[in-house]
Amino acid sequence: MKRYGMGALAALTLAASVGAAPATALGQRWEPSWSPDPRIDGVGAFEALEDDRRGSHPEGLPHVYVQGNAYRFDAHLEDRDGSDRMRNESRGMRTRNGRKIEIREDETWRISYQMYIPDTLHATPSFTHIWQLKAPDVSTPLAQLSLPIVNGVPKIQARYWEVDDSVHEVGAADLAPIQNKWVTTTLEFKSGDDGYLRWVLQDGKRTLADKRVDHIDLWFSDEGYNRPKWGVYRSIRSAGLEETYLLVRDLKAWRLGPRNPVPSTPPPDRGPGAYEAERVGNVFEGAAEPARCGVCSGGHKVLLTGGNIYDYTVIRGVLSETTGARELTVHALVDGAQTFFVSVNGADAIQVPMSGNKEAVSTATVQVPLVAGVNTLRFYNLSARTPELDKIVIR
Repeated sequence: MKRYGMGALAALTLAASVGAAPATALGQRWEPSWSPDPRIDGVGAFEALEDDRRGSHPEGLPHVYVQGNAYRFDAHLEDRDGSDRMRNESRGMRTRNGRKIEIREDETWRISYQMYIPDTLHATPSFTHIWQLKAPDVSTPLAQLSLPIVNGVPKIQARYWEVDDSVHEVGAADLAPIQNKWVTTTLEFKSGDDGYLRWVLQDGKRTLADKRVDHIDLWFSDEGYNRPKWGVYRSIRSAGLEETYLLVRDLKAWRLGPRNPVPSTPPPDRGPGAYEAERVGNVFEGAAEPARCGVCSGGHKVLLTGGNIYDYTVIRGVLSETTGARELTVHALVDGAQTFFVSVNGADAIQVPMSGNKEAVSTATVQVPLVAGVNTLRFYNLSARTPELDKIVIR
């Protein structure tokens, strides 16, 4: 009798439960890639948390945490992630040694987990999402599990998006019969321009949904990667919302076949006075985060800065031998005309208007007051998104 390791056995069991792999995958194996244990890995199993990132409800922290052998996502009525929505989610996957797990272009993945949806987590006429697939540098999601009301009936629905923000159903099932119990869901997909998405929902041994769509675009990012998100992300503009939560456990991910290579990117700028925006020790608050960039030095940029008081980037450790005015050159990808506000060591902000396009790095130079020793520069904009920051150079 042929023997299998536990990871291979789990992969075979899951494959049997949701059917055979697509024809193009014949001869390849499902490789176990992620299987966190909440009691050992904690929330470090995820790339990052989006736990009340606006600071709307500090008394409720943490909103994302371990409960027994599951991850729990709380949603309170006072939570806010903008004026019309709330969000408490985890994003991405990490190995036990802290390495990010990237879903790269033209890779096929299968993600399976159990979820517990209480009857206080309602389907809504506006949006309520409990799982998403997204790229860091594109705001439009690629795929979701959502809780809509369809013809007056609460549903759980798998859907995919197009980059123009149009959305399409993959499959749906009634929500009420799966609430207040553990059910299993599986998302299988190819992250490519000609991809596919398959969604399976099971209540024990009973299959409630098994739907697949082919020849869809599940790759929006030229240099980035895709990553899953779990949690509660909903509009607050629906009547009858309650304080609620979502539980997920037994998370597993498999990749079909070998890894695809990381796209090549430029080396970092090691010149005097150069500071990469993504360097270790910098601060990325709110939605701001580093993302891969094929035209940026160091191969990364920092995006989603500005638009409110919460999303900002801080470059720390900027050295100066003397106190006085120095020349600051900002390198960034600009979408038309955008503006940074730069506060040096907490002082009043200096405006840095920029113009350009997101296909090439643009620059702008201003004078900034530095002190002898170590300086901190905060990049923000209270009313609009800023350019995507590549690096700064001090002369």
